[in-house]
Amino acid sequence: MKTYSLKSDGVLKRYDYLWRLSPDRWAWEYLRRNPDFLQDAENWTADDLSEGVACSTTRIIKPRTAQTLAHRWGLALLPDPHASALDADVIWQKTVYPDQFEVHVSPRAAGEMCDICEKVAPLYSVTLFTDRQGREFLLLRGQGHVIQVRCTGLSLLSLEPVRMKLQVSDVEAYERQLRAYKDALALYGPVPEAQAPLWTKRTQMLRDGLVALDCKALGLSRKEIARVLYGPEAVEENWGAVGSTMKDSLRYLVNKAKGLRDGGYLMELLGARLGPEKAAA
Repeated sequence: MKTYSLKSDGVLKRYDYLWRLSPDRWAWEYLRRNPDFLQDAENWTADDLSEGVACSTTRIIKPRTAQTLAHRWGLALLPDPHASALDADVIWQKTVYPDQFEVHVSPRAAGEMCDICEKVAPLYSVTLFTDRQGREFLLLRGQGHVIQVRCTGLSLLSLEPVRMKLQVSDVEAYERQLRAYKDALALYGPVPEAQAPLWTKRTQMLRDGLVALDCKALGLSRKEIARVLYGPEAVEENWGAVGSTMKDSLRYLVNKAKGLRDGGYLMELLGARLGPEKAAA
């Protein structure tokens, strides 16, 4: 897939962290700009979660209260709406994010190694989330990535040693999940700080969409948004020029971003197999 660098100065530099996000993290960036979601999220407090530590390194979080508002948006818990995709404890429900990583947890024999544990420990910080039904999810953070993992089988908090094994539970999702696994291997490359952000056509559109939403929230006009994205000189030259597509492109970008923010994130970014009206019911 072709990648390229983008203009990244001024306010645009604030968005550089987005370049390595997986689709489910992009979904959070759009959702946390949704006015209706933000109204629900006003009820969020850190006291809604209990937090502890296991094995000296694994952060454990559990909800103290029912997560009804979170479920409305496809989430397993209500995260801090002000936290970015790299920092927020965003766990998507299986129904809206069918292609998430899955591992099966089973007993580990004496002397047996867990390859996943051996690879994860040096590179990731680990958060283990257990919902009120006892289902377990991992958030693995490192090198500019956040990966959500759904766990089946034994509890990772079992008294006996356990091992994890990747699995694909949905044959129809095999190719999509395989691509996600390959993308995750990028974690073993150079650290993000050592690389200039590289974008694809799709991630540029997603980034520009977030910029446009933030500008709209500040009351900027479409022409002013174009100045932020493309620079004043380019706008003055092309905004009203005969044959220029800048106005139409900006209009499309704003409408696309609003659509993703207002429910489109479910199907277009998470791959949900149900419409927004059902997922948000």
